[in-house]
Amino acid sequence: MIYATVGTMFLDFPRLIHALDEIARDTCEEVVIQLGMGKTIPQHCTHFDFKPRDAVLALQREARVVVCHAGIGSVIDALESRRPFLVVPRLKRFNEHMSDHQIEIAEAVERRGWGRAIMDMAELPAACASPPVVPATYRPARERLIAAVREVVVQIADCGL
Repeated sequence: MIYATVGTMFLDFPRLIHALDEIARDTCEEVVIQLGMGKTIPQHCTHFDFKPRDAVLALQREARVVVCHAGIGSVIDALESRRPFLVVPRLKRFNEHMSDHQIEIAEAVERRGWGRAIMDMAELPAACASPPVVPATYRPARERLIAAVREVVVQIADCGL
Protein backbone atom coordinates (compact mmCIF):
# COMPACT_ATOMS: atom_id res chain seq x y z
CA MET A 1 0.00 0.00 0.00
CA ILE A 2 1.13 3.53 -0.75
CA TYR A 3 0.05 6.12 1.80
CA ALA A 4 0.13 9.78 0.81
CA THR A 5 -0.62 13.00 2.64
CA VAL A 6 -1.04 16.49 1.25
CA GLY A 7 -1.24 18.07 4.72
CA THR A 8 -3.67 20.63 6.07
CA MET A 9 -3.04 23.48 3.62
CA PHE A 10 -6.19 25.17 2.34
CA LEU A 11 -4.79 25.11 -1.21
CA ASP A 12 -5.30 22.07 -3.42
CA PHE A 13 -2.46 19.76 -4.56
CA PRO A 14 -3.87 18.26 -7.79
CA ARG A 15 -0.45 17.47 -9.31
CA LEU A 16 0.26 14.94 -6.58
CA ILE A 17 -3.27 13.56 -6.37
CA HIS A 18 -3.51 13.00 -10.15
CA ALA A 19 -0.06 11.36 -10.24
CA LEU A 20 -0.99 8.99 -7.40
CA ASP A 21 -4.34 8.25 -9.02
CA GLU A 22 -2.52 7.20 -12.20
CA ILE A 23 -0.21 4.94 -10.17
CA ALA A 24 -3.21 3.29 -8.51
CA ARG A 25 -4.91 2.83 -11.90
CA ASP A 26 -1.81 1.47 -13.64
CA THR A 27 -0.49 -0.82 -10.90
CA CYS A 28 -3.67 -1.83 -9.04
CA GLU A 29 -1.74 -1.23 -5.81
CA GLU A 30 -3.87 0.27 -3.06
CA VAL A 31 -3.15 3.97 -2.66
CA VAL A 32 -4.60 5.82 0.32
CA ILE A 33 -4.52 9.62 0.21
CA GLN A 34 -5.21 12.17 2.92
CA LEU A 35 -6.74 15.03 0.90
CA GLY A 36 -7.08 17.73 3.55
CA MET A 37 -9.10 20.67 2.31
CA GLY A 38 -8.32 20.15 -1.37
CA LYS A 39 -11.01 19.84 -4.02
CA THR A 40 -9.32 17.24 -6.26
CA ILE A 41 -10.87 13.82 -5.76
CA PRO A 42 -9.05 10.72 -7.07
CA GLN A 43 -10.96 8.02 -8.94
CA HIS A 44 -8.73 5.02 -8.21
CA CYS A 45 -7.53 5.73 -4.65
CA THR A 46 -9.01 5.35 -1.22
CA HIS A 47 -9.14 8.82 0.29
CA PHE A 48 -10.21 10.83 3.30
CA ASP A 49 -9.99 14.46 4.36
CA PHE A 50 -8.66 14.13 7.91
CA LYS A 51 -8.21 11.43 10.57
CA PRO A 52 -6.84 11.53 14.10
CA ARG A 53 -3.04 11.55 14.18
CA ASP A 54 -2.89 8.05 15.70
CA ALA A 55 -4.92 6.66 12.79
CA VAL A 56 -2.67 8.42 10.26
CA LEU A 57 0.47 7.09 11.93
CA ALA A 58 -0.99 3.57 11.89
CA LEU A 59 -1.62 3.87 8.14
CA GLN A 60 1.93 5.06 7.61
CA ARG A 61 3.37 2.12 9.52
CA GLU A 62 1.37 -0.26 7.29
CA ALA A 63 2.47 1.39 4.06
CA ARG A 64 5.10 0.01 1.71
CA VAL A 65 6.03 3.62 0.94
CA VAL A 66 4.89 6.99 2.30
CA VAL A 67 4.52 9.97 -0.02
CA CYS A 68 4.13 13.36 1.61
CA HIS A 69 4.19 17.04 0.82
CA ALA A 70 7.23 18.82 2.23
CA GLY A 71 5.53 20.23 5.31
CA ILE A 72 7.73 19.74 8.34
CA GLY A 73 5.05 17.95 10.39
CA SER A 74 4.36 15.46 7.61
CA VAL A 75 8.08 14.88 7.07
CA ILE A 76 8.65 14.21 10.78
CA ASP A 77 5.70 11.80 10.90
CA ALA A 78 7.00 9.98 7.82
CA LEU A 79 10.46 9.67 9.37
CA GLU A 80 9.07 8.42 12.66
CA SER A 81 6.98 5.78 10.87
CA ARG A 82 10.28 4.13 9.79
CA ARG A 83 8.94 3.49 6.27
CA PRO A 84 10.60 4.41 2.97
CA PHE A 85 9.35 7.82 1.96
CA LEU A 86 9.17 10.29 -0.87
CA VAL A 87 8.69 13.99 -0.31
CA VAL A 88 6.98 16.16 -2.94
CA PRO A 89 7.12 19.91 -2.31
CA ARG A 90 4.08 22.07 -2.96
CA LEU A 91 5.07 24.80 -5.41
CA LYS A 92 3.99 28.41 -5.59
CA ARG A 93 3.90 28.48 -9.42
CA PHE A 94 1.12 25.87 -9.37
CA ASN A 95 -0.79 27.75 -6.64
CA GLU A 96 -0.13 24.90 -4.18
CA HIS A 97 1.49 27.15 -1.59
CA MET A 98 2.25 30.80 -0.86
CA SER A 99 6.02 30.33 -1.22
CA ASP A 100 8.54 27.73 -2.36
CA HIS A 101 10.02 27.01 1.09
CA GLN A 102 9.01 23.34 0.76
CA ILE A 103 11.71 22.91 -1.88
CA GLU A 104 14.33 23.58 0.80
CA ILE A 105 12.75 21.04 3.14
CA ALA A 106 12.57 18.39 0.40
CA GLU A 107 16.20 19.01 -0.56
CA ALA A 108 17.28 18.79 3.09
CA VAL A 109 15.48 15.44 3.47
CA GLU A 110 17.28 14.04 0.44
CA ARG A 111 20.67 15.54 1.39
CA ARG A 112 20.47 13.84 4.79
CA GLY A 113 19.55 10.51 3.20
CA TRP A 114 16.19 10.36 4.96
CA GLY A 115 14.09 10.02 1.81
CA ARG A 116 13.89 11.03 -1.82
CA ALA A 117 12.76 14.44 -3.04
CA ILE A 118 10.47 14.32 -6.07
CA MET A 119 10.71 17.58 -7.99
CA ASP A 120 9.23 16.26 -11.23
CA MET A 121 5.96 14.33 -11.03
CA ALA A 122 7.14 12.12 -13.93
CA GLU A 123 9.62 10.56 -11.46
CA LEU A 124 6.94 9.52 -8.98
CA PRO A 125 5.86 6.15 -10.50
CA ALA A 126 9.43 4.80 -10.64
CA ALA A 127 10.19 6.18 -7.18
CA CYS A 128 7.09 4.46 -5.76
CA ALA A 129 8.02 1.22 -7.52
CA SER A 130 11.54 1.33 -6.09
CA PRO A 131 11.50 3.56 -3.00
CA PRO A 132 14.61 4.53 -1.04
CA VAL A 133 15.70 2.46 1.93
CA VAL A 134 14.45 3.35 5.38
CA PRO A 135 16.79 5.96 6.86
CA ALA A 136 19.05 4.44 9.48
CA THR A 137 20.41 7.74 10.80
CA TYR A 138 17.22 9.58 11.72
CA ARG A 139 16.61 10.16 15.40
CA PRO A 140 13.61 12.21 16.51
CA ALA A 141 14.57 15.65 17.79
CA ARG A 142 12.63 15.07 21.00
CA GLU A 143 15.39 12.70 22.19
CA ARG A 144 17.93 15.54 21.92
CA LEU A 145 15.46 17.96 23.51
CA ILE A 146 14.84 15.64 26.46
CA ALA A 147 18.60 15.17 26.93
CA ALA A 148 19.14 18.94 26.84
CA VAL A 149 16.36 19.55 29.40
CA ARG A 150 17.78 16.85 31.68
CA GLU A 151 21.19 18.49 31.46
CA VAL A 152 19.74 21.86 32.49
CA VAL A 153 17.80 20.27 35.36
CA VAL A 154 20.96 18.54 36.60
CA GLN A 155 22.92 21.81 36.40
CA ILE A 156 20.20 23.62 38.35
CA ALA A 157 20.10 20.83 40.96
CA ASP A 158 23.90 20.93 41.30
CA CYS A 159 23.76 24.68 41.91
CA GLY A 160 21.19 24.24 44.65
CA LEU A 161 18.61 26.42 42.92
